[in-house]
Amino acid sequence: MIVEIKENTDKLNWRERLKVERKPHDFLENIEKIHFSMIGDNDRAYLQDAGIYNHEAEEDMFALRLRFNAGRISPTQMLTIAKIVNAHDLDIILTARAQMQLHGLDYDNILEVWKEINDSGMSTWQTFGDNVRNIVTDVYDGRGTYSEIEVYPYIEQMQEYILNKPKFIGLLPRRVSVGISGNRANLNSFFANDLFFALAEKDNIKGFNVFLGGKNSELAQDADVFLKPSQVVDYFIAVIESFHLHGFRGTRGKTRLFHWLEKEGMEGIKKKIDKEHTLIYEERGTLLLEKYDRSTSKRLKDNTFVYAYHTDFARVSAETFITLAKFATEHKAEVRLGVNQHMYFLGLESDVTPFENTNTVSTISACAGSEHCNFSFWHVKDDTAYLPLELIEKHNIMVGFSSCDKGCGKHQHCDIGLIGMKTSAYGRPAHAARVYLGGEHTFGLNVARYLNISVPKAALNSFLEVIIKEFEHSKYAEFEAFSKEVLNTYSADFLCLWFLAKLSTKTEVFLQKNDAPLEQACTQGERNRLNETFSSLMPSSDFKASSEISRLSKSLWKVEAKVTA
Repeated sequence: MIVEIKENTDKLNWRERLKVERKPHDFLENIEKIHFSMIGDNDRAYLQDAGIYNHEAEEDMFALRLRFNAGRISPTQMLTIAKIVNAHDLDIILTARAQMQLHGLDYDNILEVWKEINDSGMSTWQTFGDNVRNIVTDVYDGRGTYSEIEVYPYIEQMQEYILNKPKFIGLLPRRVSVGISGNRANLNSFFANDLFFALAEKDNIKGFNVFLGGKNSELAQDADVFLKPSQVVDYFIAVIESFHLHGFRGTRGKTRLFHWLEKEGMEGIKKKIDKEHTLIYEERGTLLLEKYDRSTSKRLKDNTFVYAYHTDFARVSAETFITLAKFATEHKAEVRLGVNQHMYFLGLESDVTPFENTNTVSTISACAGSEHCNFSFWHVKDDTAYLPLELIEKHNIMVGFSSCDKGCGKHQHCDIGLIGMKTSAYGRPAHAARVYLGGEHTFGLNVARYLNISVPKAALNSFLEVIIKEFEHSKYAEFEAFSKEVLNTYSADFLCLWFLAKLSTKTEVFLQKNDAPLEQACTQGERNRLNETFSSLMPSSDFKASSEISRLSKSLWKVEAKVTA
């Protein structure tokens, strides 16, 4: 049972003290009386629980986030959204939680649009703030060739338990992201979730292994719990109730479930979770996960077809929504939003399409960017043009592109990760990107590692091309396998210096699997190898890696020098 938040209010962070003074549900009951042209920080915090976002830097601009259960959306809902977007000249952005954001609202129309969306049967509730966010699954849940257990009914029960309930609206210590999949292979990984139920088997019974504590920079950890399908919802409820009761409410940056796990350990938090249910469960089963084969995506297990609409890096126009809604209605297709920011039309009788899809790159996830987010440094969605898109498409390389270290592009849960930032390292302040490599995301084994480098925007194409050419030469079928077998047998500093040296010298040399463990700092053996391979560039093996990375990158990209493009 959820209890009142009232002890040690002096030690609570500002958001928790606000909840003690007034519960979000009580505040939002009077939402129609709010003067949206005069809101302050406290109002902004409460409004997030209703799906309304506003930032003090642009206090006259608002965004609205829409919740779609497991990403399922109807053609009627699409037409309603398109009508609203056209009426108010808004932008549609799809998110990595199979949701949708409407941008371009202001204090004159935000309440009107908020009411129209929620009155139409859709929901904006608990899509921001300290809530259980939209519960996600694989876009092919129940219908794909890899599907073993359809999880949508369980997601409906989970959402029913928390959505629009006064005791849950905004009252968790921090956001909780939940993923569940009954598929043997998933189009995207779910190990970045706070709570993930992954398909597993024990004693010839298919069910779910539990993973806890993931976030944008961390992998969820195996909780050594196997659940039968009938137990999943009760265990979800126990985790949410326990996190509410025992999760940290002090320093705001230390309140995710990850930090609770870090402090008390897996066995410690499991004991508290177990007090909130009466289940008798087993230890972990055999995880039923394999690498997704994208060649299977055209057909479902009932032999009907799928049309995948690849958005413009999460952007969709109202006119496209209308066309797609009519297409879905005409062909009686089921519409689903993917966590990869694309739209899927399932159950087509033939391999038909509504129009030619101009964006053929389906493996890049990009955050909202500076056009729509005050935390962002880059206009990420347009700046994807600086990437080697043809090579990324050719090899189905998973790329996560964030424009700040909050990581909304999930840059550490992919093959190649990027964070857009600004730096003066190469002269005047300019856009540059941090580069991450080595993610083993399918099975939740390793997040991508930072290469200790910032690459100027104009040089991203050439730097990433060197990396991808290395992958091509390796003959591995998947970049993730290349990461596991080659990249992750070297230190991150060595990889950075290796690619910089190859770019500088145009030398055609390639890596083989190494026996050294995965590390961040360059080993002496790696220094020796760099000296032997690139002796004209690195005449000595006695160097500090960070200094050498700085020297080589500046020699390539200093403003006064010719920029590699």
